[in-house]
Amino acid sequence: MHYRSTRDLSNKSLTFEDVVMRGIAEDGGLFVPEQIPQVSAAELASLKNASYTEVAFFILSKFIAREEIPESDLRDVIDRSYSTFSSAHVTPLVDFGDGMFLLEQFHGPTCAFKDVALQFLGNLFEYFLNRRNSTSNDQTHRITVLGATSGDTGGAAIYGLRGKSNTVVMILHPSGRVAPVQEAQMTSVLDANVVNVAVKGTFDDCQDIVKACFADPVLREEVSLAAINSINWARILAQTVYFFYAYLRWLEMSPNRSFGEGARFVVPTGNFGHALAGFYAKEMGLPIDYIVVATNSNDILHRFFSAGDYSLVSVVQTLAPAMDIQKASNFERYLFHLVDNDPARLRECMDTINQGTLRLEVTSESSKQRLALFRSCRATDDEIRVTIREWLHHQKYRLCPHTAVGVFAFNQLLKGSDAICMATAHPGKFDLEEPESDVQNPALPEQLRDLMTKEKRCALVDNDVEQIKALVRASVQSK
Repeated sequence: MHYRSTRDLSNKSLTFEDVVMRGIAEDGGLFVPEQIPQVSAAELASLKNASYTEVAFFILSKFIAREEIPESDLRDVIDRSYSTFSSAHVTPLVDFGDGMFLLEQFHGPTCAFKDVALQFLGNLFEYFLNRRNSTSNDQTHRITVLGATSGDTGGAAIYGLRGKSNTVVMILHPSGRVAPVQEAQMTSVLDANVVNVAVKGTFDDCQDIVKACFADPVLREEVSLAAINSINWARILAQTVYFFYAYLRWLEMSPNRSFGEGARFVVPTGNFGHALAGFYAKEMGLPIDYIVVATNSNDILHRFFSAGDYSLVSVVQTLAPAMDIQKASNFERYLFHLVDNDPARLRECMDTINQGTLRLEVTSESSKQRLALFRSCRATDDEIRVTIREWLHHQKYRLCPHTAVGVFAFNQLLKGSDAICMATAHPGKFDLEEPESDVQNPALPEQLRDLMTKEKRCALVDNDVEQIKALVRASVQSK
Protein backbone atom coordinates (compact mmCIF):
# COMPACT_ATOMS: atom_id res chain seq x y z
CA MET A 1 0.00 0.00 0.00
CA HIS A 2 1.37 3.37 -1.06
CA TYR A 3 0.11 6.94 -0.95
CA ARG A 4 0.22 10.11 -2.99
CA SER A 5 -0.62 13.81 -2.69
CA THR A 6 -3.91 15.08 -4.08
CA ARG A 7 -2.00 17.85 -5.91
CA ASP A 8 1.10 15.99 -7.12
CA LEU A 9 1.28 15.94 -10.93
CA SER A 10 4.23 13.51 -10.87
CA ASN A 11 2.35 10.78 -8.95
CA LYS A 12 5.18 10.36 -6.45
CA SER A 13 4.61 7.29 -4.29
CA LEU A 14 4.99 7.43 -0.50
CA THR A 15 4.89 4.95 2.37
CA PHE A 16 2.49 4.99 5.30
CA GLU A 17 5.26 6.20 7.60
CA ASP A 18 6.01 9.03 5.18
CA VAL A 19 2.44 10.33 5.19
CA VAL A 20 1.98 9.99 8.96
CA MET A 21 5.17 11.85 9.81
CA ARG A 22 4.76 14.53 7.12
CA GLY A 23 1.05 15.13 7.66
CA ILE A 24 0.64 17.43 4.66
CA ALA A 25 2.45 17.35 1.33
CA GLU A 26 5.04 19.95 0.33
CA ASP A 27 2.76 21.01 -2.53
CA GLY A 28 -0.03 21.79 -0.07
CA GLY A 29 -2.04 18.70 -0.99
CA LEU A 30 -3.37 16.01 1.32
CA PHE A 31 -2.26 12.40 1.25
CA VAL A 32 -4.59 9.70 -0.04
CA PRO A 33 -4.08 5.98 -0.78
CA GLU A 34 -3.11 5.20 -4.36
CA GLN A 35 -5.79 2.52 -4.33
CA ILE A 36 -8.64 1.95 -1.91
CA PRO A 37 -8.52 -1.64 -0.62
CA GLN A 38 -11.71 -3.68 -0.66
CA VAL A 39 -13.51 -5.59 2.09
CA SER A 40 -15.47 -8.50 0.66
CA ALA A 41 -18.85 -9.62 1.98
CA ALA A 42 -17.20 -12.78 3.30
CA GLU A 43 -14.53 -10.78 5.14
CA LEU A 44 -17.15 -8.51 6.66
CA ALA A 45 -19.20 -11.50 7.80
CA SER A 46 -16.11 -12.99 9.44
CA LEU A 47 -15.96 -9.93 11.72
CA LYS A 48 -19.49 -10.48 13.03
CA ASN A 49 -18.41 -11.24 16.61
CA ALA A 50 -15.09 -9.39 16.57
CA SER A 51 -14.06 -6.90 19.25
CA TYR A 52 -13.38 -3.28 18.38
CA THR A 53 -9.61 -3.84 18.43
CA GLU A 54 -9.95 -6.89 16.19
CA VAL A 55 -11.99 -4.90 13.67
CA ALA A 56 -9.43 -2.10 13.91
CA PHE A 57 -6.55 -4.47 13.19
CA PHE A 58 -8.37 -5.92 10.19
CA ILE A 59 -9.19 -2.53 8.64
CA LEU A 60 -5.88 -0.84 9.42
CA SER A 61 -3.95 -3.81 8.03
CA LYS A 62 -5.53 -3.10 4.66
CA PHE A 63 -3.70 0.23 4.57
CA ILE A 64 -0.47 -0.55 6.45
CA ALA A 65 2.00 -2.98 4.93
CA ARG A 66 3.42 -5.65 7.26
CA GLU A 67 6.86 -4.57 6.05
CA GLU A 68 6.20 -1.15 7.59
CA ILE A 69 4.61 -2.23 10.86
CA PRO A 70 4.80 -5.95 11.70
CA GLU A 71 1.59 -7.59 12.88
CA SER A 72 2.60 -7.85 16.54
CA ASP A 73 3.67 -4.19 16.63
CA LEU A 74 0.46 -2.97 15.02
CA ARG A 75 -1.63 -5.00 17.44
CA ASP A 76 0.31 -3.48 20.33
CA VAL A 77 -0.22 0.09 19.05
CA ILE A 78 -3.96 -0.58 18.66
CA ASP A 79 -4.30 -2.23 22.07
CA ARG A 80 -2.50 0.62 23.83
CA SER A 81 -4.59 3.19 21.97
CA TYR A 82 -7.96 1.78 23.02
CA SER A 83 -7.09 0.49 26.49
CA THR A 84 -7.64 4.09 27.62
CA PHE A 85 -11.40 3.94 26.81
CA SER A 86 -13.98 3.29 29.53
CA SER A 87 -16.14 1.05 27.30
CA ALA A 88 -14.99 -2.33 26.02
CA HIS A 89 -16.85 -1.44 22.81
CA VAL A 90 -14.77 1.77 22.52
CA THR A 91 -17.74 3.33 20.62
CA PRO A 92 -20.86 1.53 21.95
CA LEU A 93 -24.09 1.59 19.94
CA VAL A 94 -27.30 2.47 21.83
CA ASP A 95 -30.80 1.72 20.50
CA PHE A 96 -33.35 4.43 21.35
CA GLY A 97 -36.20 2.87 19.38
CA ASP A 98 -38.10 4.19 16.37
CA GLY A 99 -35.07 3.52 14.19
CA MET A 100 -32.70 5.82 16.10
CA PHE A 101 -29.32 4.43 17.10
CA LEU A 102 -26.64 6.57 18.74
CA LEU A 103 -22.99 5.64 18.42
CA GLU A 104 -21.50 6.99 21.66
CA GLN A 105 -18.03 8.21 20.76
CA PHE A 106 -17.19 9.94 24.04
CA HIS A 107 -15.74 7.15 26.18
CA GLY A 108 -12.10 8.11 25.63
CA PRO A 109 -9.71 10.21 27.74
CA THR A 110 -11.17 13.60 26.68
CA CYS A 111 -14.80 12.46 26.19
CA ALA A 112 -14.95 13.22 22.45
CA PHE A 113 -14.84 11.24 19.22
CA LYS A 114 -11.45 12.76 18.41
CA ASP A 115 -9.90 10.39 20.97
CA VAL A 116 -10.55 7.44 18.65
CA ALA A 117 -8.09 8.76 16.09
CA LEU A 118 -5.73 10.78 18.25
CA GLN A 119 -4.88 8.07 20.75
CA PHE A 120 -3.89 5.96 17.76
CA LEU A 121 -1.97 8.77 16.03
CA GLY A 122 -0.09 9.69 19.21
CA ASN A 123 1.07 6.10 19.59
CA LEU A 124 2.02 5.95 15.89
CA PHE A 125 4.22 9.03 16.27
CA GLU A 126 5.89 7.43 19.28
CA TYR A 127 6.36 4.11 17.47
CA PHE A 128 7.98 5.64 14.39
CA LEU A 129 10.22 7.97 16.43
CA ASN A 130 11.42 5.14 18.67
CA ARG A 131 12.21 3.00 15.66
CA ARG A 132 14.10 5.79 13.92
CA ASN A 133 16.10 6.57 17.05
CA SER A 134 16.91 2.92 17.69
CA THR A 135 18.67 2.70 14.32
CA SER A 136 20.25 6.17 14.32
CA ASN A 137 23.75 6.57 15.70
CA ASP A 138 24.43 10.22 14.92
CA GLN A 139 21.25 12.11 15.82
CA THR A 140 18.05 12.02 17.84
CA HIS A 141 14.92 12.31 15.75
CA ARG A 142 12.31 14.70 17.12
CA ILE A 143 9.05 16.16 15.88
CA THR A 144 7.05 19.30 16.51
CA VAL A 145 3.36 18.55 16.28
CA LEU A 146 1.39 21.64 15.24
CA GLY A 147 -2.39 21.73 15.10
CA ALA A 148 -5.48 23.90 15.23
CA THR A 149 -8.67 23.12 17.10
CA SER A 150 -12.26 24.31 17.12
CA GLY A 151 -12.81 22.48 20.39
CA ASP A 152 -12.22 18.76 20.83
CA THR A 153 -9.17 18.09 18.64
CA GLY A 154 -6.89 20.11 20.90
CA GLY A 155 -7.61 18.24 24.10
CA ALA A 156 -7.53 14.86 22.38
CA ALA A 157 -4.22 15.68 20.66
CA ILE A 158 -2.65 16.89 23.88
CA TYR A 159 -3.79 13.83 25.84
CA GLY A 160 -2.47 11.61 23.06
CA LEU A 161 0.98 13.23 23.11
CA ARG A 162 1.55 14.61 26.61
CA GLY A 163 4.77 13.42 28.17
CA LYS A 164 5.97 11.59 25.05
CA SER A 165 9.70 11.90 24.50
CA ASN A 166 11.20 13.74 21.53
CA THR A 167 7.87 15.45 20.84
CA VAL A 168 6.62 19.01 21.28
CA VAL A 169 2.92 19.59 20.68
CA MET A 170 1.57 23.09 20.02
CA ILE A 171 -2.19 23.60 19.66
CA LEU A 172 -3.82 26.80 18.41
CA HIS A 173 -7.41 27.57 19.37
CA PRO A 174 -9.57 30.63 18.61
CA SER A 175 -9.66 32.81 21.70
CA GLY A 176 -13.10 32.87 23.31
CA ARG A 177 -14.59 30.55 20.68
CA VAL A 178 -14.32 27.12 22.32
CA ALA A 179 -16.37 25.83 25.23
CA PRO A 180 -14.82 26.61 28.66
CA VAL A 181 -14.44 22.89 29.47
CA GLN A 182 -12.75 22.26 26.11
CA GLU A 183 -10.34 25.12 26.77
CA ALA A 184 -9.63 23.89 30.29
CA GLN A 185 -8.91 20.37 29.02
CA MET A 186 -6.12 21.84 26.92
CA THR A 187 -4.70 24.58 29.09
CA SER A 188 -4.66 22.59 32.35
CA VAL A 189 -2.14 20.14 30.89
CA LEU A 190 1.18 21.45 32.16
CA ASP A 191 3.53 18.81 30.76
CA ALA A 192 6.77 20.36 29.52
CA ASN A 193 6.19 19.23 25.91
CA VAL A 194 2.73 20.89 25.62
CA VAL A 195 2.21 24.46 24.37
CA ASN A 196 -1.26 26.03 24.19
CA VAL A 197 -1.89 29.14 22.13
CA ALA A 198 -5.09 31.23 21.98
CA VAL A 199 -5.32 33.14 18.69
CA LYS A 200 -7.34 36.33 18.33
CA GLY A 201 -9.47 35.07 15.46
CA THR A 202 -11.58 32.16 14.24
CA PHE A 203 -10.79 28.48 13.82
CA ASP A 204 -10.36 29.08 10.09
CA ASP A 205 -7.68 31.66 10.96
CA CYS A 206 -5.93 29.09 13.17
CA GLN A 207 -6.13 26.48 10.44
CA ASP A 208 -4.74 28.93 7.86
CA ILE A 209 -1.79 29.65 10.16
CA VAL A 210 -1.06 25.93 10.52
CA LYS A 211 -1.16 25.44 6.75
CA ALA A 212 1.12 28.46 6.24
CA CYS A 213 3.65 26.97 8.68
CA PHE A 214 3.63 23.67 6.82
CA ALA A 215 4.06 25.56 3.53
CA ASP A 216 7.30 27.12 4.85
CA PRO A 217 10.02 24.61 3.86
CA VAL A 218 12.64 26.20 6.10
CA LEU A 219 10.49 26.05 9.24
CA ARG A 220 9.20 22.61 8.36
CA GLU A 221 12.71 21.19 8.09
CA GLU A 222 14.12 23.16 11.02
CA VAL A 223 11.63 21.90 13.63
CA SER A 224 10.43 18.68 11.91
CA LEU A 225 6.77 19.70 11.71
CA ALA A 226 4.15 16.97 12.00
CA ALA A 227 0.38 17.36 11.64
CA ILE A 228 -2.22 16.37 14.23
CA ASN A 229 -5.35 17.71 12.52
CA SER A 230 -7.46 15.49 10.31
CA ILE A 231 -5.33 16.61 7.39
CA ASN A 232 -3.16 13.73 8.71
CA TRP A 233 -4.28 10.60 6.87
CA ALA A 234 -3.88 8.37 9.95
CA ARG A 235 -6.77 10.18 11.62
CA ILE A 236 -9.18 9.51 8.76
CA LEU A 237 -8.01 5.90 8.62
CA ALA A 238 -8.63 5.33 12.33
CA GLN A 239 -12.11 6.82 12.03
CA THR A 240 -13.18 4.43 9.26
CA VAL A 241 -13.00 1.64 11.83
CA TYR A 242 -16.02 2.73 13.86
CA PHE A 243 -18.21 2.83 10.75
CA PHE A 244 -17.50 -0.87 10.27
CA TYR A 245 -17.92 -1.62 13.97
CA ALA A 246 -21.18 0.34 14.15
CA TYR A 247 -22.55 -1.55 11.16
CA LEU A 248 -21.75 -4.90 12.76
CA ARG A 249 -23.38 -3.91 16.06
CA TRP A 250 -26.40 -2.49 14.19
CA LEU A 251 -26.97 -5.86 12.52
CA GLU A 252 -26.53 -7.61 15.86
CA MET A 253 -29.18 -5.37 17.44
CA SER A 254 -31.54 -5.64 14.45
CA PRO A 255 -32.34 -9.37 14.08
CA ASN A 256 -34.68 -8.76 11.14
CA ARG A 257 -31.88 -7.28 9.07
CA SER A 258 -29.56 -9.33 6.89
CA PHE A 259 -25.87 -9.06 6.11
CA GLY A 260 -25.29 -6.76 3.17
CA GLU A 261 -28.29 -4.57 3.91
CA GLY A 262 -27.37 -0.90 3.68
CA ALA A 263 -27.13 1.33 6.74
CA ARG A 264 -27.67 5.08 6.97
CA PHE A 265 -25.36 7.29 8.99
CA VAL A 266 -25.91 10.81 10.32
CA VAL A 267 -22.64 12.64 10.94
CA PRO A 268 -22.33 16.05 12.62
CA THR A 269 -19.35 17.62 10.88
CA GLY A 270 -17.47 20.84 10.33
CA ASN A 271 -14.07 19.99 8.88
CA PHE A 272 -15.51 16.99 6.96
CA GLY A 273 -13.05 14.46 8.40
CA HIS A 274 -15.76 12.55 10.29
CA ALA A 275 -17.98 12.22 7.21
CA LEU A 276 -15.00 11.50 4.94
CA ALA A 277 -14.13 8.45 7.03
CA GLY A 278 -17.61 7.14 6.24
CA PHE A 279 -17.00 7.84 2.55
CA TYR A 280 -13.85 5.70 2.60
CA ALA A 281 -15.69 2.93 4.47
CA LYS A 282 -18.28 2.95 1.69
CA GLU A 283 -15.56 2.93 -0.97
CA MET A 284 -14.03 -0.12 0.74
CA GLY A 285 -17.30 -2.00 0.45
CA LEU A 286 -19.20 -1.31 3.68
CA PRO A 287 -22.94 -1.40 2.85
CA ILE A 288 -23.99 2.23 3.33
CA ASP A 289 -27.10 3.60 1.65
CA TYR A 290 -26.15 7.19 2.32
CA ILE A 291 -24.54 9.56 4.82
CA VAL A 292 -26.31 12.66 6.11
CA VAL A 293 -23.90 15.55 6.66
CA ALA A 294 -25.31 17.58 9.56
CA THR A 295 -24.04 21.14 10.03
CA ASN A 296 -24.82 24.09 12.27
CA SER A 297 -25.36 27.61 10.89
CA ASN A 298 -21.86 27.45 9.39
CA ASP A 299 -23.43 25.48 6.59
CA ILE A 300 -20.99 25.45 3.67
CA LEU A 301 -21.15 21.63 3.46
CA HIS A 302 -24.96 21.63 3.60
CA ARG A 303 -25.09 24.27 0.88
CA PHE A 304 -22.77 22.21 -1.31
CA PHE A 305 -24.63 18.91 -0.98
CA SER A 306 -28.10 20.45 -1.19
CA ALA A 307 -27.53 23.11 -3.84
CA GLY A 308 -23.98 22.83 -5.22
CA ASP A 309 -22.99 26.07 -3.46
CA TYR A 310 -19.51 26.02 -1.92
CA SER A 311 -19.04 29.78 -1.54
CA LEU A 312 -17.07 31.01 1.46
CA VAL A 313 -18.84 33.27 3.95
CA SER A 314 -17.93 34.56 7.42
CA VAL A 315 -17.93 32.17 10.38
CA VAL A 316 -20.65 32.74 12.97
CA GLN A 317 -20.37 31.66 16.60
CA THR A 318 -22.87 28.94 17.60
CA LEU A 319 -23.81 26.57 20.41
CA ALA A 320 -21.85 23.84 18.60
CA PRO A 321 -18.40 25.49 18.50
CA ALA A 322 -16.44 22.52 17.16
CA MET A 323 -18.40 22.95 13.91
CA ASP A 324 -17.87 26.71 13.57
CA ILE A 325 -15.90 26.23 10.37
CA GLN A 326 -16.26 27.42 6.77
CA LYS A 327 -13.07 26.01 5.23
CA ALA A 328 -13.47 22.24 5.51
CA SER A 329 -9.92 20.95 5.04
CA ASN A 330 -10.82 17.34 4.33
CA PHE A 331 -13.15 18.36 1.53
CA GLU A 332 -10.06 18.38 -0.69
CA ARG A 333 -9.71 14.61 -0.42
CA TYR A 334 -13.34 14.12 -1.40
CA LEU A 335 -12.96 16.55 -4.33
CA PHE A 336 -9.93 14.58 -5.52
CA HIS A 337 -12.12 11.51 -5.91
CA LEU A 338 -14.97 13.54 -7.46
CA VAL A 339 -12.60 14.65 -10.23
CA ASP A 340 -11.56 11.04 -10.82
CA ASN A 341 -8.25 11.28 -8.95
CA ASP A 342 -6.93 13.92 -11.37
CA PRO A 343 -4.48 16.26 -9.56
CA ALA A 344 -4.61 18.88 -12.32
CA ARG A 345 -8.41 19.17 -12.06
CA LEU A 346 -8.13 19.16 -8.26
CA ARG A 347 -5.71 22.09 -8.39
CA GLU A 348 -8.18 24.00 -10.56
CA CYS A 349 -10.95 23.32 -8.05
CA MET A 350 -8.83 24.52 -5.13
CA ASP A 351 -7.94 27.68 -7.05
CA THR A 352 -11.63 28.48 -7.53
CA ILE A 353 -12.33 27.83 -3.83
CA ASN A 354 -9.55 30.24 -2.88
CA GLN A 355 -11.23 32.81 -5.13
CA GLY A 356 -14.43 32.47 -3.10
CA THR A 357 -16.51 29.69 -4.64
CA LEU A 358 -16.11 26.22 -6.12
CA ARG A 359 -16.59 25.53 -9.81
CA LEU A 360 -16.92 21.80 -10.35
CA GLU A 361 -18.14 19.56 -13.15
CA VAL A 362 -18.81 15.94 -12.22
CA THR A 363 -18.75 13.78 -15.34
CA SER A 364 -18.03 10.11 -14.62
CA GLU A 365 -20.67 7.71 -13.34
CA SER A 366 -18.48 6.69 -10.39
CA SER A 367 -18.13 10.33 -9.33
CA LYS A 368 -21.87 10.91 -9.67
CA GLN A 369 -22.39 7.95 -7.32
CA ARG A 370 -19.89 9.44 -4.88
CA LEU A 371 -21.80 12.71 -4.95
CA ALA A 372 -25.12 10.92 -4.42
CA LEU A 373 -23.78 9.19 -1.29
CA PHE A 374 -24.31 12.36 0.75
CA ARG A 375 -27.42 14.18 1.90
CA SER A 376 -27.38 17.15 4.23
CA CYS A 377 -29.19 19.26 6.80
CA ARG A 378 -28.44 22.33 8.92
CA ALA A 379 -29.57 23.26 12.42
CA THR A 380 -29.79 26.73 13.93
CA ASP A 381 -29.05 27.42 17.59
CA ASP A 382 -32.78 27.51 18.33
CA GLU A 383 -33.21 24.11 16.67
CA ILE A 384 -30.29 22.73 18.68
CA ARG A 385 -31.89 23.93 21.93
CA VAL A 386 -35.29 22.48 21.02
CA THR A 387 -33.74 19.12 20.10
CA ILE A 388 -31.82 18.90 23.38
CA ARG A 389 -34.98 19.82 25.30
CA GLU A 390 -37.11 17.24 23.46
CA TRP A 391 -34.62 14.46 24.10
CA LEU A 392 -34.45 15.37 27.76
CA HIS A 393 -38.23 15.16 27.97
CA HIS A 394 -38.86 12.07 25.84
CA GLN A 395 -35.65 10.02 26.16
CA LYS A 396 -34.35 11.24 29.54
CA TYR A 397 -31.00 11.59 27.79
CA ARG A 398 -28.92 14.72 27.42
CA LEU A 399 -27.29 15.40 24.06
CA CYS A 400 -24.23 17.52 23.48
CA PRO A 401 -25.00 20.38 21.04
CA HIS A 402 -23.08 18.74 18.19
CA THR A 403 -24.94 15.46 18.61
CA ALA A 404 -28.17 17.48 18.74
CA VAL A 405 -27.36 18.79 15.26
CA GLY A 406 -27.24 15.17 14.06
CA VAL A 407 -30.45 14.19 15.87
CA PHE A 408 -32.20 17.21 14.37
CA ALA A 409 -31.08 16.06 10.90
CA PHE A 410 -32.40 12.56 11.63
CA ASN A 411 -35.78 14.01 12.61
CA GLN A 412 -35.91 16.11 9.45
CA LEU A 413 -34.76 13.52 6.91
CA LEU A 414 -35.00 10.02 8.36
CA LYS A 415 -37.92 9.91 10.77
CA GLY A 416 -39.52 6.47 10.51
CA SER A 417 -36.43 4.72 9.15
CA ASP A 418 -33.30 3.26 10.73
CA ALA A 419 -30.16 5.37 11.06
CA ILE A 420 -26.99 5.48 13.12
CA CYS A 421 -26.25 8.97 14.46
CA MET A 422 -22.81 9.84 15.76
CA ALA A 423 -22.86 11.10 19.38
CA THR A 424 -19.63 13.04 19.19
CA ALA A 425 -19.00 14.34 22.73
CA HIS A 426 -20.11 13.96 26.33
CA PRO A 427 -22.75 16.61 27.17
CA GLY A 428 -20.82 17.56 30.31
CA LYS A 429 -18.34 19.42 28.11
CA PHE A 430 -20.96 22.04 27.29
CA ASP A 431 -22.84 24.30 29.69
CA LEU A 432 -26.36 24.21 28.25
CA GLU A 433 -28.59 24.13 31.31
CA GLU A 434 -32.31 23.51 30.89
CA PRO A 435 -33.84 24.91 34.13
CA GLU A 436 -37.32 23.60 33.32
CA SER A 437 -36.16 20.01 32.94
CA ASP A 438 -36.71 17.44 35.68
CA VAL A 439 -33.82 15.37 34.28
CA GLN A 440 -30.59 15.66 36.19
CA ASN A 441 -27.39 16.26 34.30
CA PRO A 442 -25.46 13.04 33.75
CA ALA A 443 -22.61 12.48 36.17
CA LEU A 444 -19.42 14.01 34.86
CA PRO A 445 -16.73 11.51 33.92
CA GLU A 446 -13.77 11.66 36.24
CA GLN A 447 -11.60 13.35 33.62
CA LEU A 448 -13.97 16.34 33.42
CA ARG A 449 -14.25 16.96 37.14
CA ASP A 450 -12.42 19.90 38.75
CA LEU A 451 -11.02 21.07 35.40
CA MET A 452 -12.04 24.66 35.95
CA THR A 453 -10.11 24.97 39.21
CA LYS A 454 -6.83 23.54 37.93
CA GLU A 455 -3.76 25.64 37.15
CA LYS A 456 -3.65 26.62 33.48
CA ARG A 457 -1.05 27.79 30.98
CA CYS A 458 -1.76 29.45 27.64
CA ALA A 459 -0.26 32.18 25.43
CA LEU A 460 -2.55 34.77 23.84
CA VAL A 461 -1.34 35.97 20.41
CA ASP A 462 -2.52 37.99 17.44
CA ASN A 463 -3.74 36.38 14.22
CA ASP A 464 -0.26 36.58 12.75
CA VAL A 465 1.64 33.78 11.01
CA GLU A 466 5.10 35.18 11.73
CA GLN A 467 4.32 35.51 15.43
CA ILE A 468 3.32 31.83 15.54
CA LYS A 469 6.42 30.77 13.62
CA ALA A 470 8.59 32.59 16.17
CA LEU A 471 6.70 30.92 18.99
CA VAL A 472 7.17 27.49 17.40
CA ARG A 473 10.93 28.04 17.14
CA ALA A 474 11.17 29.35 20.71
CA SER A 475 9.17 26.41 22.08
CA VAL A 476 11.38 23.87 20.34
CA GLN A 477 14.58 25.57 21.50
CA SER A 478 13.37 25.72 25.10
CA LYS A 479 12.74 21.97 25.12
